[in-house]
Amino acid sequence: MNKFKHILLVLVVTLLLVGCKSNNVNSISYEKFKEKIDKKESLILFFGESKTLETTLNNVLNKYDLKAYKIKTSSLNEDELNELKGIIDYEEPSICFIVDGINPTKLTNITDEYIEEAKLETVLKNLNFIK
Repeated sequence: MNKFKHILLVLVVTLLLVGCKSNNVNSISYEKFKEKIDKKESLILFFGESKTLETTLNNVLNKYDLKAYKIKTSSLNEDELNELKGIIDYEEPSICFIVDGINPTKLTNITDEYIEEAKLETVLKNLNFIK
């Protein structure tokens, strides 16, 4: 019976540790995105489907207690897509940045799926997401 309790305890602790890592990349509707733009908020945006890039982003976000938003472009209609492209010049997959309601330059967008966390941190510091 003690062996069973020990195995159960190890299993519970393992599940707790795995469950502690939160996902700081959350889906956002186009309407909510537009509200944030209209309020001149600063945002970190994730576009596309890349587990590698999303994992790197999430690791950095967790380290600095930041949030990012994922816009599923496949769910947008043609007018919304055109409007989005007028706000931000994005590729898929990529991490893009909105500072005070605008995308400062395409040069700050990250399209390298294998970017190192340190390089992502540098971009976030340069754009004042990290102090």
